[in-house]
Amino acid sequence: MIFFRRLFLTASKYRFRTVLFVTTIYIFINAEVMRVLEPKTFENTFHAVWWILTTMTTVGYGDVYPTTQLGRIWAMVIVYTAGIGLFGVVIGMIVDAVSQYKRMKEEGKMTFKGENHYVIIGWTTKSKNTIKELFIGDEKIEIVLIDELEKSPYEHVRFLFIQGSPTDDDTLRRAKIESSKAVLLFAPDGIDNPDLADGKTLLTASSIERYDEGTEKNIYTIAEILNEKHVSNFKHVKIDEFILSHESVSNLMAKSAQTNGASHLFTQLLSRKDGDSGSDLWEVEVRSDWETYGDAHEYLKQKGAQLIADRSDLNILKKWDETIPKEARLFVICDKNTYQSL
Repeated sequence: MIFFRRLFLTASKYRFRTVLFVTTIYIFINAEVMRVLEPKTFENTFHAVWWILTTMTTVGYGDVYPTTQLGRIWAMVIVYTAGIGLFGVVIGMIVDAVSQYKRMKEEGKMTFKGENHYVIIGWTTKSKNTIKELFIGDEKIEIVLIDELEKSPYEHVRFLFIQGSPTDDDTLRRAKIESSKAVLLFAPDGIDNPDLADGKTLLTASSIERYDEGTEKNIYTIAEILNEKHVSNFKHVKIDEFILSHESVSNLMAKSAQTNGASHLFTQLLSRKDGDSGSDLWEVEVRSDWETYGDAHEYLKQKGAQLIADRSDLNILKKWDETIPKEARLFVICDKNTYQSL
């Protein structure tokens, strides 16, 4: 026991790769020694490696074993004593590495390594629902959450929590926002005063703009704003899109009152539920053989999709003969299967 304890403490001082390399060399050297000591028992080095591994892992199938006195002595001294202890150290380091990874991920200490992901800033009821919608809408997308919580509030294989302030450059760098598809800023919960809430969002937006100046990419930013009067302030920090939280709800209530059932239509377009085969709003790429909006409309209609807008312009019906500009972004309404076939 004292020997194994000292062996583990000694190995723990070195990096896992070093210990794994030493263990591998140890196995092959002793396999070669056993092949030389007992050539009749071990036909080749691989045969000896097989025996050492089954012995060190304490599996011990018993299909092969040393038969000579010298071979058994070597096995007892080298393989049984040091080998099992050394292999135990490797297993222990693997378990410890997995535990450490899980702990760092839960505490938000990791750094995101991918790209084309979504960055969510602020854990709120709305941001939680947005994360769910994003996962439903794209089965491959990865999402990074930035917040100052102590532990990750959400469990998903494609979700990573970054603990820290969104005004800190190091936090933004760990989230790799310069390689993201979009950064979504949510109004903080727990702040009743809209001025204070929007002020905090504005400070975060300013930090992102400052960080963006040091990169070669334009970070697409969407911000939730509580007070419409603050929109002009956000325009100075290059926010690409504004979501007026309170106004959206009020407008939807008014529209439903004027046109009964209108809310169901908007809900259908805004929410993608698991297993839902209904129509959704999608963006499609402009094909090279489309010259006019009419060309795009006819092609999409044959595929089962309805062209409704170019960016924020809904007057497509009046532009059938107009040439599609290079900066066009076309949106259609169709089901998921139709969209995937486009």
